[in-house]
Amino acid sequence: MRAMVMTDQPDGRTLQPLNSQELPQPEPAGPFDVVVRIAAAGVCRSDLHILMGELPVSVPHVLGHENSGWVHAVGPMVSTVEVGQAVLCYPFVSDGLSAPERRGVDSAAPGRRTPGIDCDGGYAEYLLVTERSLIRLPADADLAAMATLSDAGLAAYRACRKAAAALEPGSLAVVVGVGGLGHLAVQILRSTTAARILAVDTRAEARDLAVSCGAHHACSPTELAAAAGSEAAAVIDFVGSDESASSALSCLGFGGSYFAAGVGGSLSVPILQLVTKETRIEGVYVGTYPELVELTRLALRGDVRPVVVTYSLSDADRALKDLAAGSFVGRAVLTP
Repeated sequence: MRAMVMTDQPDGRTLQPLNSQELPQPEPAGPFDVVVRIAAAGVCRSDLHILMGELPVSVPHVLGHENSGWVHAVGPMVSTVEVGQAVLCYPFVSDGLSAPERRGVDSAAPGRRTPGIDCDGGYAEYLLVTERSLIRLPADADLAAMATLSDAGLAAYRACRKAAAALEPGSLAVVVGVGGLGHLAVQILRSTTAARILAVDTRAEARDLAVSCGAHHACSPTELAAAAGSEAAAVIDFVGSDESASSALSCLGFGGSYFAAGVGGSLSVPILQLVTKETRIEGVYVGTYPELVELTRLALRGDVRPVVVTYSLSDADRALKDLAAGSFVGRAVLTP
């Protein structure tokens, strides 16, 4: 077995492989536990934030919160999946007993675990989760593509689902940032709404990707004001910088909604503008388990097709460096 483990090194935090003598093969620890043999683990900017110390974790630590694979072993009370079953892992692991979970909002469960964030994740051969966190997949599913749905796709889906309430047929939806999340959002909006979709990105190749994914038009940030005017019904911002937030708010029409999905900057808007334009501002976190089921169905029927760049698990460092440098479009995925 090989896992890519983040350790404190004199030259900074890096990923180091551990061999089978250092990591014994896992077995279920509880009656509802499931060991998943990892087929694919998405590479996310949250991983970069952890490596840069912006999201503190204890070390050693295994990254990887976008995971898919096959059931390797099950606890004695597991009844919905069996060994060999292809599965997609919901990014939160919890027991389902808290009030938020009873309402279907597992992402707000007070005692939840998030593999790859606050416990070891999927940059490894095996991952320990619970039966409750798994979605069954067909045996022929593209597991590398499916892995990207569990965080990037799920956050994009939740944002689009919220935006859909503000989007009438023919109204304008703006997607800011056509990266791992944005290219999925374009496809989700195209398949679930009748809105006109304008995609915004600094990179020409990302704008081309947006159009190929179904955007009606794509432009650079400097062209946004001319392309959108002040008539957007909804803007989904996957960049989250001071500049992207400011320009997004300026292109909203009366009653328009701004959805912040990217993080990194801050937002400042005069209250007068909120009142006179009845502007709505809302943050978007990761979606719910039912939303991941809905998104999975869209992907399985071909309405949403993640663009994936694969790296071997041993190349995890290179994948993260390429992500930081913006060297690819779509979503990077590690495979065994």
